[in-house]
Amino acid sequence: MRLMSAGPAEVQQAIASMGRTEDVAWSPDGRRLALAAITLDRLLVVGVDCRTVEGRKTLFLTDAVEIASDSLQRPHGVSWIGNDRLAVANREGMVSIFGVPAPDGLTSVCHLQPIAVISKRETELVSTPGSLCARDLGAGLVELWVCNGFSNYVTHHLLDARAGLAHLDAQVFMQQGLDLPDGVAVDARGDWVAISNHDQHAVALYRNDELLAAGRAPAAQLEGVTYPHGLCFLADGRMLLVADAGAPHFAVFFRPAQGWVGGASPDDLVRVLEDGAFQQGHYNPREGGPKGIDVHEPWGVVVTTCAVQPLAFFDADPLVARAQPAAVGGCPPTDPARTTILRLARGVAAREAAVTAAVRKELEQMRSSWSWRVTAPLRALAGRWMRRYAGRGKP
Repeated sequence: MRLMSAGPAEVQQAIASMGRTEDVAWSPDGRRLALAAITLDRLLVVGVDCRTVEGRKTLFLTDAVEIASDSLQRPHGVSWIGNDRLAVANREGMVSIFGVPAPDGLTSVCHLQPIAVISKRETELVSTPGSLCARDLGAGLVELWVCNGFSNYVTHHLLDARAGLAHLDAQVFMQQGLDLPDGVAVDARGDWVAISNHDQHAVALYRNDELLAAGRAPAAQLEGVTYPHGLCFLADGRMLLVADAGAPHFAVFFRPAQGWVGGASPDDLVRVLEDGAFQQGHYNPREGGPKGIDVHEPWGVVVTTCAVQPLAFFDADPLVARAQPAAVGGCPPTDPARTTILRLARGVAAREAAVTAAVRKELEQMRSSWSWRVTAPLRALAGRWMRRYAGRGKP
């Protein structure tokens, strides 16, 4: 199931020099891979081509663009917005979005400024962002799901693609029971959101509907993963792959015909590291295994990353062949923009109600204060004087 990869020595060296990599993301067209090098405060974007050689898929690594920026502060999660923009979650900073330049030769280094950011200035909800997932909603809107890892909640951000990805709104959508959310994925239909609940050793699955809110418990919890990290759906959401940072494999979950159910254990474990490589990185129970995982479905290729093995490729076709067939005549896909707008309206109404309640409370406290009672006669006299003065001004 492991696939061969090849590329120029310069590109291979650029990949090997990234040190501890925490996430990997495939561009929608499959031509680029992004790596987050957390200890170097760098990103690496690798050009990729998939060809069939002697009847087997083979990955060719064609070039590498290293990205440096002052806004990269412990980059931990990456997600593409289209084929030339990259969103990055920085553990010690903000969410940064970069325009990724075309390669300049086999290897190159670029110093960039983000084209957009989500920081405390845009919303106070951003706190230790570590993982994220971008999705085009249509109607000029892009959503970002952000795991605020050490703050133990997940936020949803709405961006305006027609205004340079300007930040429009942020809400907390998952919080109850989360202990270091360390990965997020949305299925192809947008029906389910999966969260790696790292220190609970489980994957939390939430229905992505207009009722999703911070106090809502997950609809299902998948078990049997030591330290879940990166994760991704495939086969129209009928499969979920979960990188296990504390083991030498990734876990495979097949969605049952009746839907995701709690307490399920992995249906398969796919080994990605040999014993020696795993032990090299397994200096504590949370480390050593794959950190990031992604799939390019048109090619049927899974990619993983970790410090001792920055890129490894696997054939997804045998796994997809085992997934439950898609339901015939099932429910039509939900309108992602409609769901988002309904939640946005609910959030605005809730914030307006909170502000109104706060103002009423302040007024009640003021009216019950000693100074308000003492000055009541003066206010009454001033009121009579103003009414009398106003009356004189009338013809």
